[in-house]
Amino acid sequence: MDTYGNRVLKVEPFGTEHIPENERHGKPGRLFTLWFASNVTIGSYAVGYLAVSLFSLPLLPSLVALLAGNLLGGILLGLTSATGPSFGYPQMIISRRSFGRKGAYLPAALQWSSTVGWFTVNAVLGSFALNDLLHIGYLPSALILLSSMIIIGIYGHNFIHQFERIMAVVLGLFFAIATAVVMLHSGRFGHYVPLVHPGVPSFYPYAVLLAGASLSYLMSWGPYASDYSRYLAESTSRKRIFASTFAGGFIASLWFEALGALIAVYVYGNFSNAASVGIIGSFALILGPLGAASLLAIVLGTLAANALNIYTSALSSLVLDIRMSRWKAVLFSGIIGSALTVTLSGSFTSFYEGFLLLLDYWITPWLAIVLIDFFVLGHRDYREVAASPAFRRNGIFSYLLGLLCSVPFISWGYGNLSYTGFISLNYLGGADISYYVALVVTGAVYFLTGRRERISRGQKSGNRTNTSSNIQA
Repeated sequence: MDTYGNRVLKVEPFGTEHIPENERHGKPGRLFTLWFASNVTIGSYAVGYLAVSLFSLPLLPSLVALLAGNLLGGILLGLTSATGPSFGYPQMIISRRSFGRKGAYLPAALQWSSTVGWFTVNAVLGSFALNDLLHIGYLPSALILLSSMIIIGIYGHNFIHQFERIMAVVLGLFFAIATAVVMLHSGRFGHYVPLVHPGVPSFYPYAVLLAGASLSYLMSWGPYASDYSRYLAESTSRKRIFASTFAGGFIASLWFEALGALIAVYVYGNFSNAASVGIIGSFALILGPLGAASLLAIVLGTLAANALNIYTSALSSLVLDIRMSRWKAVLFSGIIGSALTVTLSGSFTSFYEGFLLLLDYWITPWLAIVLIDFFVLGHRDYREVAASPAFRRNGIFSYLLGLLCSVPFISWGYGNLSYTGFISLNYLGGADISYYVALVVTGAVYFLTGRRERISRGQKSGNRTNTSSNIQA
């Protein structure tokens, strides 16, 4: 049989199947470059930029909020990545252990929607950047980027890892230089006057919203994580997997979000037309002669992020038991994402904010269940995934209860649509902490029901053993 191994230019033959031991390869260190490159992007930059352009927060509280969000998001990402080698399955397939084969349709469908959404968000920003660089129009720019992303996704796992390794070096070096250039303007950061100040009642909810947006950005990679660690040998240290994943995602995301906040402070403090400069224009503005190179870096960063989005999107669709090969699933997701990229190019800032916060509502309770199942209850046998029943009631119950309990803490809005829960409105000043509530409640309920289920199974097993002994006697 022709093996896949570590061959880069061979189209990946595996989809949602278990990866056998003879196909396991790679080292945990490559997860650092993958998560670093995929987070040194305009998407991360936009989160930091929103601290000023949308929330009008002071710089220091903005940086603290970004640090807090990235710290928790990085931990959750690292933990989910560590589940990959033990199971040898994509992340959404692993969900079957907790939700059941058909019960996992819900998170898989939500993940497919999320990945297509992220694909669209990044493609829109990358297309704007490519058009600013080449002046060929938004549509031609989008088509160039989209076709490149689809090709990368079709080649699959090994090609993506190699591509991200190269992008980590290229983008890391460029943005290190860019950061130094930005800091040369630090003397003018003080010209920025925020509309929201510490001590004002509205300061707190905006800081919480920013932390939530930052958490959402990095945490939202969690449902992707084992897709890129499942080829590692089962004996690979989980601590090393966690450390490599956490470091890559945390360093890149925090760095670039902080850079976005610094540049926004400079632009809004020194230019009367700051609002019309835009997210991408602001980057080119402060870098001066490096502006054109920065646009190219944004385009490459878009490719780095969307390589993961389209690959994981395809795997998520296959979890729905759709009879389709992986490369065809990539093509299908790419076509949907391409259509959205062309039609959703306007009103981007509000769409992006709403999309980021909306992601938290389904991901945090899912993360709680998957992580409790693996690290606390100790369910790590890949054979349990394949043998899952249609539905696992405790997983579905815990998930829905966690979501329900989080509703009073929600504060969300997009365009003319908005909702603020009773507790958020009356006791939190409009701050949204629903994702944290969902994480804690879901995790606690799943732990209690899962432990009771395990005790019950142990008692039944003991009864069967005693009965067998009595018969033999």
